[in-house]
Amino acid sequence: MKNSLFTPALEITGQDIINYLNMLKENPFKIIMLIIDVAIVLFLAMKIIQIVKETRAWQLMKGILFLVIFTLLSSFLELHILNYILTSFMTYGVILLIIIFQPEIRRALEQLRY
Repeated sequence: MKNSLFTPALEITGQDIINYLNMLKENPFKIIMLIIDVAIVLFLAMKIIQIVKETRAWQLMKGILFLVIFTLLSSFLELHILNYILTSFMTYGVILLIIIFQPEIRRALEQLRY
């Protein structure tokens, strides 16, 4: 498989999933921790969506989601040049996100105090 930003996620096999489920079956405490972990992530994602949806940043988030999906699709379809451009863009995208969402990030951090 080619070297890509999303390659580690695509290399998960059925045997890996079976081994993980067996590990969960042998240790019930890990199931509880998994449920807590998923609940926290879902809660945070819901809060982030609520904060962003109240701003004009919602359109930007939809555009970013489109780029991520398009990058995954280009990797799956082995469109090498397009995938290289999109993954290169995504590498510097974190810095762009901080610059673009700076007012929303500030407002979200201010709301954490209350």
